[in-house]
Amino acid sequence: MRLGWQMMVGGGVFSLILTVGLGSLLPRRWGLPDVTDCPIPIYLQGGAIHTDVILPRRHAYVDWGERLPLAKIGAQDAQETAYLSFGFGEQHFYMGEPGSLLLRSPDGLRALFWANSSILFVNPIEEVPATAQCIGLTASQYGELVQYIESSFQRNPQGELIPLGRGFHATGQFFQGQPGYSLLFTCNHWTAKGLDHAGVPTPLLPLLSQSLLWHSRNACPCPKSPTPAPGHP
Repeated sequence: MRLGWQMMVGGGVFSLILTVGLGSLLPRRWGLPDVTDCPIPIYLQGGAIHTDVILPRRHAYVDWGERLPLAKIGAQDAQETAYLSFGFGEQHFYMGEPGSLLLRSPDGLRALFWANSSILFVNPIEEVPATAQCIGLTASQYGELVQYIESSFQRNPQGELIPLGRGFHATGQFFQGQPGYSLLFTCNHWTAKGLDHAGVPTPLLPLLSQSLLWHSRNACPCPKSPTPAPGHP
């Protein structure tokens, strides 16, 4: 009996690893059309377990000052804010006090295995991190991504965004998000869905941030001379 139970557990773990591995390698869409003229740069920043999307604060196609309360975010000064970083997460864990993953594991497990409120963190950035991966988009693709990000903000009955403060961050602003956060829709699922809307290659199962970075390398190349943000040469 004990041996049979161990074999069942071992088989379950193996199946889970196989599913995650195959889902990370297989693309969500096969045969995406080749796009070569992509004048708008966006950036994908991936950590150990989390991904952020970095967009120009103001571009010929979209001015986030017309769509977000930049004063609350601390991004109203175009001379100091060239880009905005967007990240999705579970409210309690994302806004909680920073610490090691081991110490925060109870909160992390609760975030994964319960349906919880979600939030979006918008952070002003002066320069794109050197570790971020650049992706080129067409105007149409960029519009789809912007529309997706806007739809991820929860709004009050007056149609306004719901700010929640900065948590333990020195800059930026948390906003109430949608849909809820769970194992079936994590930060990486949110990023993958947005990129998929924009026609960027993504994995079938976007649990791992590195799989997102790996698949998106097949997207349209970043423009060689991207249009600088206002206030930057």
